Formats: sequence, C-alpha cells, structure tokens
Amino acid sequence: MNKILATLAVATVALIGSSAPALAASANPQSTDSAANHVSYWQDFTAASDVCTKVEMTGNVTTYTLPQLASGQQYTLLVLKAGSGVLANTVDLSPDPGVAYGHSTGKDLSHVIYCVGAGQGIVYT
Repeated sequence: MNKILATLAVATVALIGSSAPALAASANPQSTDSAANHVSYWQDFTAASDVCTKVEMTGNVTTYTLPQLASGQQYTLLVLKAGSGVLANTVDLSPDPGVAYGHSTGKDLSHVIYCVGAGQGIVYT
C-alpha cells in the first residue's frame, strides 16, 4: 500500500509546448488489476465527498480535455487508460480544466476516469 501511495504522490503533469497535449506522469497503482478500470477503485484515493466519473472513448482518441467546473470545485484526479499491463494508466493528481491530456505512451485512450471535489485533494488513509 505504501508503494501505491508513494507512486501516486510523485505523479505530476508534464507540459510539452503550447500546441502539444499535456502528458500526465505515469503512475501505475496496480494497473494490471482489472479493478483499476472502475470508478470505485479510484474513489478510494480521493476524499469521500469527491465524485468520480468514467468516460468511455471510441475511435482514435489520443487526448482528453476536462471541461470548466462550477466555482468552488476542482479536479482531484485524472486517470487516462490506454493499452494494458504495467503502463496502462497515466495518473494526474491535480489536473486542470481546458488542458488536453494524453497518455504517457501516446496510445489511443480506452477510457478516462476523473474525480471532482471541493478542493481538498487526495486523502491518504
């Protein structure tokens, strides 16, 4: 569990140029576990009041842009799923709306999971 939390703690966003998508740093907490494909798995990494949503991708989608949120809300987690195995999930712990996020491998996205909260961020228990 400590390894999972440490991996999440070091995940950051890498911005590459103004026209290229932002790439979230790769963090792979149990990415080979099929549970990581479900909202409930990622809900455990955020505050209890956060609401997580899964968006399935179809076609050749390589980036995802989070929409603007209502005042007082912020994104607390973004998971980009592409491929399988150890590098399947790219995780960002503090994503921003209006930024095009792409998977660290550049592969097409199969789904995206994001969480929205009142700004308290990740809770480690």
